[in-house]
Amino acid sequence: MMRISLSGWASSGLRCPDVEVNLAGQSGTPAKVSLVQMPNGTGKTTTLELIRATLTGAAAAWKPSQIRDLRRPGDDRDVGQFRVALLMDRRPLTIELILDFDNGTASYRTTTPGSGGVVGRWQPPTSMLKFLTPDFLHLFIFDGEFADKLLKQDAGRADEAISALCQLDLLEVVGRTAESEWKRRTSQGGPKTAAGLAKLNSRRDTLLKRKADLETARERAQRKIDEGSTIAAELSKKIAERLSSVETTQVQHNEAQLALQGANGAVSKTSGEVMALLRMPLAVHRTFSEDLIELKENLDHLKLPENTSAQFFADLVQEPDCICGRPMSEVARDEILKRAKGYLDIEESGTINALKHDISVFVAAPGEEPAHKQLERVLVDLTSARRQQRDAAQTLRALTKKLIDAGDEQLKGWQEALANLEDELVRCKQVLQDIDAATEQDNGGPITSLKLVERKAKEVSQTIAELTQTVELKGKNDVLEAILKHASVLARDKIRAELVRDSNKRLEVVLANDPLRIDRIDRSLHLANQSGASVGQKLSVGYTFLMSALNRGNNDFPLVVDSPAHSIDEGVRRNIGKLIPELCTQFVGFTINTERAGFVQALEKACDDCLFLTIFRRTEGTKRLERALPSAGVTKTDNAFIVNDRNYFMSFDVTDEEDL
Repeated sequence: MMRISLSGWASSGLRCPDVEVNLAGQSGTPAKVSLVQMPNGTGKTTTLELIRATLTGAAAAWKPSQIRDLRRPGDDRDVGQFRVALLMDRRPLTIELILDFDNGTASYRTTTPGSGGVVGRWQPPTSMLKFLTPDFLHLFIFDGEFADKLLKQDAGRADEAISALCQLDLLEVVGRTAESEWKRRTSQGGPKTAAGLAKLNSRRDTLLKRKADLETARERAQRKIDEGSTIAAELSKKIAERLSSVETTQVQHNEAQLALQGANGAVSKTSGEVMALLRMPLAVHRTFSEDLIELKENLDHLKLPENTSAQFFADLVQEPDCICGRPMSEVARDEILKRAKGYLDIEESGTINALKHDISVFVAAPGEEPAHKQLERVLVDLTSARRQQRDAAQTLRALTKKLIDAGDEQLKGWQEALANLEDELVRCKQVLQDIDAATEQDNGGPITSLKLVERKAKEVSQTIAELTQTVELKGKNDVLEAILKHASVLARDKIRAELVRDSNKRLEVVLANDPLRIDRIDRSLHLANQSGASVGQKLSVGYTFLMSALNRGNNDFPLVVDSPAHSIDEGVRRNIGKLIPELCTQFVGFTINTERAGFVQALEKACDDCLFLTIFRRTEGTKRLERALPSAGVTKTDNAFIVNDRNYFMSFDVTDEEDL
């Protein structure tokens, strides 16, 4: 188990104020609850961005333009610095980000006392690396927008949170390790196969990369379809409401809408009938029926089965008279025995009878409508329904154009957006169709079928295994991969169920006056009995879910939130405020003065270790705020004030952002 705490941060020469923030509480260690009041325009967003970049090492990949954008306008310093101080199991760890504005480069320094001192690069302890990733940090350093994404189906953030917090990615690490070991073993071929193995391994790597690219493209296309379909439905609804609300188009729109609904139903019905008939060759052309009838008539003249009919001819020649009534002579007997072989065969008569029966069932009896006539009739019905569908749609387009020509710019914008969106949806659906294609034929071009690339990768892997005599190892690796995938599914399902249960228990407290429950978790959070929620409800549900997830793990992390009480009414603020100290070991909230009501009082009541910091810029407009500064707890820098005082925090009020 690991406990990570945020001790503070410091910045200089950057867009955010030059400050050194210490989050120490009454005991000298980071306070359990720290509220940092920074009015709009003071640099909250920049501060959070720099905290993430410092902890993850991500700034090393920033473009020069991104780095220079963080320079404060009018500041002539060539270098900007941002330092984050952590406690890792009570041991200090400091990571510093240095931004060179002239060269547009970023570098790091890491200080770990007791483990080598200062290192001129981003190098946190190995045990922390899995936590200092962008995806993981977003789970405990976030804003209300992230909580909103937890409920968006196309975002998939709820599943990402489960994977990160519950470390399900460790199963993937095990799988990759096994795969890497198998690859290492297969690379050790003898002199005669080394070149061939290298080529095969390269081919396999290419196929696996293509597979990953196709899976990513599929996920991206599906996300666009999900999101685009929702937006398209909303645009269509707005257009329909506009057409039905304008007097000049209201009647025609309602009539066309009804006609379109009827035509859509008819098209759906007749399309199903056509597809059912097309599965019968008899319906495609009348020749099929005619030839089958002729076949049935000729079946009566087929040869008789030898095992049941040979005795008939043997008995017949012993009779005094033939079955035709004439006397049986020696000449007749010899001729019957000689010709009998021409009427005998070894085929089973049951097959013939079954075939004749099936022809009788499927070919229309006299007086019934033949299948090809049914198809002709249904195709006529489908053509008529499609014509009605096109006419109704054309009427709706004409009505839309009428209002647009009359100067309805908003409707014009909706219509253009819908057309562009529909084109994009068609393209995305084609991408999905290509990726999910059942065919596995290779046309020589870039592979677009996921099944084909998987088959080819499997074939190459099998060849590699055979060349290196590692067939048994490959089989074990496949078994391990299957076990890991199954374990991941089982673990994810169990964790989802537990989080739904725990989150709903907390929601009963948080939203006591406005009952709301989570129904299930797949890619996102799905609310029970409702498709949407208010901003406050979304934030409350997001908080509750993340707190439940953080609380169930084996590690402790600080919860750092931008605008923690934004858009939540006072009653819900109080409920969330009193729960926060129970659900995390350290809470750091970046707030503005309008968030204090309800929220701060509840936090104070639930926790006796609260730190209240107020940060604002030193400008001509904020000189009036300096007059109310307390006598102690004030730190002054070249461009900002930091005030560690609860009363000043509670009375601080900025109504004009120009003051900052």
